[in-house]
Amino acid sequence: MPTPLNVTQHYDGPPEEIFALLNDPDFIAGRLEDSGAPDAKVMTVDSTADGVTIVTRQSIPASALPSMVASMIPGDPATERTEEWHIKGAAYVADFTVIVKGAPASIKGTMTLAADGDGSTLVVKGSAAVPIPLFGSKIEGVIVEQIGKLLASEEVYTQSRIV
Repeated sequence: MPTPLNVTQHYDGPPEEIFALLNDPDFIAGRLEDSGAPDAKVMTVDSTADGVTIVTRQSIPASALPSMVASMIPGDPATERTEEWHIKGAAYVADFTVIVKGAPASIKGTMTLAADGDGSTLVVKGSAAVPIPLFGSKIEGVIVEQIGKLLASEEVYTQSRIV
């Protein structure tokens, strides 16, 4: 059974301003660098009339993983994150996936950025799936924990860039 990921972030700027940041290639590169993750790279930022697709790649340091998980995946496992943003009513919505390369592990879900008083709220809802008997749920928990820490770091970085 997949492990849920639920994160809510609050920003001191209107959704339009936050959305513009979240889709700016220089901002994305800075946010990746700020995360301290090894091998961080913006793969693509593609804007169309329908929305924006962002693909980034970064690794999770093996030292941050429980030994049981680290022994199953050689080196620092690389993750690829895809966000497909579009406007839905008064909100910005993205379907996202995070895939752990070389492992049967992924997170899928949605992100919704909407007005909240004078600011904005970004709600991230997803679930981690690792279809490995006995150990899958433990690995899912580690993935959700690591992604939660990453999202918290990204929230601080984003807040620091709001003008």
